[in-house]
Amino acid sequence: MIDPKTLREMAFFSDLSEDELNAISKIVNKKNYKIGEAVFKENEDGTSMYIIRKGEVKACKAAPDGELMTLTLMKDGEIFGEMSFLDERPRSATIIAISNTEAYWIDKHDFEKLVDTHPRMVYKILKNIIFTIHSIVRGMNTRYIEMVNYMWGRRR
Repeated sequence: MIDPKTLREMAFFSDLSEDELNAISKIVNKKNYKIGEAVFKENEDGTSMYIIRKGEVKACKAAPDGELMTLTLMKDGEIFGEMSFLDERPRSATIIAISNTEAYWIDKHDFEKLVDTHPRMVYKILKNIIFTIHSIVRGMNTRYIEMVNYMWGRRR
């Protein structure tokens, strides 16, 4: 269990009421990762979502030759693992700590138990996850257009 006051300081949980913070704090777990340590690997099973309390991680995918290619860097307050948390499919990327990192994690099955008792809180958290995914898609769209323009020699 994590102190609800600590969760209140994080943007991801900032719109939760005191009662909701108390409820979610009972299922939030903490884990520390050392530099270079994998949080999870691409294609592993997993149903947990992570929120970075402090530190930094990188998301990587294996290239055809096996080399890990960095997709993005994430820092304090950002979430990862949300895709497997939502769809229960294998992890889509490898996450590696690039600094000593403290991360909080929530297991989907524990989270689902709160649907009946705290539906508004579940809605708020799912909304925050959707906002994160929405931001990722917008960024990918921008990078895609930049890549196409580069490939075709176009300038903005």
